[in-house]
Amino acid sequence: MDIKVPLKMLKFGHEDGEGINARVAGRDDGIAALAANLNANGQIENLVVKDAGDGFFSVANGNRRLAAFRMMYGDGSDQPIGCTLHQVDNDKAFEYSLTTAITAEQLHPVDQYEAFARLEEHGKTEEEIAQQYGMVDKQVRQALALGRLSPMIRNAWRKGEIKAEAAQAFTLAADHQSQDKLFKKLVKENDLDRHSIRAELGVKPNEDIGVLVNFVGMDAYRARGGHVTEDLFKEQHIVSDDVLLKAMVGERLTKECDRLVVDQGWQWAAVEADLPKSWRSWPTTRVDVEKFFTPEEEVRAKELAKRADAIEKAEDYDWEAEQAVGAQIDALKASVMPRAFSDKQKAKLGCVVAVDDDGDLDVQYGINRPPAATASEAAARTPTAGEPPEIKSPLRKTGKAAEPDLSQALIQRLSVQLTIAAETALIQDPDLAISVLLAKFASNMNTDGVQASVNGLGASKLDLLGGKKFADNLELARALKPAARVELLVLVAGAALNFQRFSSNDDNLLKGNSGLICDAIKPEAMNAALRGAFDSKDYFNSVPKALSLAAIKEALGADIARQQEKNKTPEIAAFAIANVPPTGWLPESLRIRGYDGPPVKKATGKLPPAAKKSAKAAAKKPAKKVTKKPAKKK
Repeated sequence: MDIKVPLKMLKFGHEDGEGINARVAGRDDGIAALAANLNANGQIENLVVKDAGDGFFSVANGNRRLAAFRMMYGDGSDQPIGCTLHQVDNDKAFEYSLTTAITAEQLHPVDQYEAFARLEEHGKTEEEIAQQYGMVDKQVRQALALGRLSPMIRNAWRKGEIKAEAAQAFTLAADHQSQDKLFKKLVKENDLDRHSIRAELGVKPNEDIGVLVNFVGMDAYRARGGHVTEDLFKEQHIVSDDVLLKAMVGERLTKECDRLVVDQGWQWAAVEADLPKSWRSWPTTRVDVEKFFTPEEEVRAKELAKRADAIEKAEDYDWEAEQAVGAQIDALKASVMPRAFSDKQKAKLGCVVAVDDDGDLDVQYGINRPPAATASEAAARTPTAGEPPEIKSPLRKTGKAAEPDLSQALIQRLSVQLTIAAETALIQDPDLAISVLLAKFASNMNTDGVQASVNGLGASKLDLLGGKKFADNLELARALKPAARVELLVLVAGAALNFQRFSSNDDNLLKGNSGLICDAIKPEAMNAALRGAFDSKDYFNSVPKALSLAAIKEALGADIARQQEKNKTPEIAAFAIANVPPTGWLPESLRIRGYDGPPVKKATGKLPPAAKKSAKAAAKKPAKKVTKKPAKKK
């Protein structure tokens, strides 16, 4: 019998005696989305109920809809709800609930996404779909992107030939034709996984492009002429101009430095990548931010602490929930941190800014920069109001290059140049190359400097046999002559090298296995390769004035270095770029045991004839500052 029952007179099945609701897990899942759908479309199907006495009715089938109605109207509402009454006992009512739960078939994801795409084709906007089905905007965009996939991709997903993650990766392809072409190619190569799909479409897995796009804003990047292919699932976006993107990141971070100094009164502020590797050891003033909470913030902090405590004590530990609450607590404290320092403290201390792993601005406050570090840090950016003048570090009397701390970013770039040079030189010595590989395979799998799975810096350009499947490559390898196999193994050895340093308190790039390998290579080959890989323009545009002058002194003599001292930093850098490399000079970070350049060769104090002309031109036109920065390690 069909009846109308006031909402307040309906009870959940699991609240009725022994319980007539078979569903235990997931009772509360997706209730908000269900409520949104009921609000948009109204009640389509009656609840199945039994008489519970005293005017109440227990729900045997439809308990999640009951929860949604309560969310919409409130527990004590008189809203009439359509019900079908069955005069049954608890056992039969429980059977109704169990039968419905077991026989209910969820839509296959492909069917669901196709249905959303059909709604859009029939005029539904993304906003309307979100409201009607209780989804956030991003969920709607994801669903529509999957529903718009080519029929070939959707059918493969429906048949189980590809997984959901692979289908998501195909949304990065521009159109159905591109999707189908890539699908057919990877099917032949038996390589249909999301990593291969993304790589074929131009995703750079070792770069935080998505993080940087989130930081500058997708609309802002497009407004500057960049094009973004948005990844709706992994946020590994594809950009048309990563140099522009990184320049925009640098601009925003620099503006944040200016704001901290000019508007908030900090003595100094710097971008993390421009600081020396040792900055994390600088003294930091700690403050108790909780003392500076407003009454509202105090209430909020107590609520979050209570929620975190409940999560920790719960029988079913929810790691994601704990992380979410922890992030909210950290965000609350971070918002209070700027006002927790007095004006007097700010006048003596500074801040370091960076981009965090989520693409948000990260500011660390209250850092006391040692005076010795000022020369290195000040040269990394244009001084802002309130910043102390640049401290000039005198040249050492020993004739050896002065070594203020290099920035972490420059150390990383030099380590890449060292790896490239070592690969170039190593493959010229087959015996040593094979020995390096054998040593790696015979040693601990975490041996620094060599990645035996060929994940080194040269791996991306390595194409050994041409096959994708192991069986094909084995056949090709067996067909090779022994000498040809050795040649390929030598290339593998070179490609397996990886001497990269990211964030380290030690800037000695030739320490450990990297130095061991480089010192084993014939010095003449290694020195030549190092000079070919060394980017002098990047180096001299990135180091402090004192280091450029020290290099000039080592390479060209003290007299010429003294002549340059009166010039501005960009002019000195331009002079060094034009005149130092021809002498064979290399920075200390790249000097192997068999290094044969200045100051080993006695400096003459005179410019090489071929360099005089370029020196004059360089003095007139300073070189542009290099803004391109390397990718941060994930």
